[in-house]
Amino acid sequence: MGLDSRFQTDYKEIGLIVVYMANLINVIMAILFVARISGLPRVEYVLGIVVMIMGFALGYIAFFNKKNKRNKWEVYLLIPIFLFFVVDLILDYILSFDFRSTAIVEPYILLYYVGLWGLIGYNFRFDRKWGFVTLATYFLNMILSILIHYV
Repeated sequence: MGLDSRFQTDYKEIGLIVVYMANLINVIMAILFVARISGLPRVEYVLGIVVMIMGFALGYIAFFNKKNKRNKWEVYLLIPIFLFFVVDLILDYILSFDFRSTAIVEPYILLYYVGLWGLIGYNFRFDRKWGFVTLATYFLNMILSILIHYV
């Protein structure tokens, strides 16, 4: 009995970690867009690395969930954001390729949105209240990402 309740607690803690990371990613990305608008490339670079580390941690959580036979959605909903950060690492940090002015940017942005939507879905599955909080931080992120094109 004690062991089962321990695993249940671990799963709730893992869910909270995903909730916090999803919201931090949205808020940090919003700040990153402000840094981009403000012409602060070093701040943008560091914030990009911070969210990338969180994205890789979410990939690990997806693997952990799969290994522990958790609900398939607790695996699948985390994969797109992990893949986004893998692609971002390759394009932005390893190849240092200015892809944002090429046709590659469209699937890149689509993967970004799908990843964020997966986090929203995960958080709604975890707790409806947290789903709405994540949705709010997502819209903050989106508003600032749109503003960057007009400022």
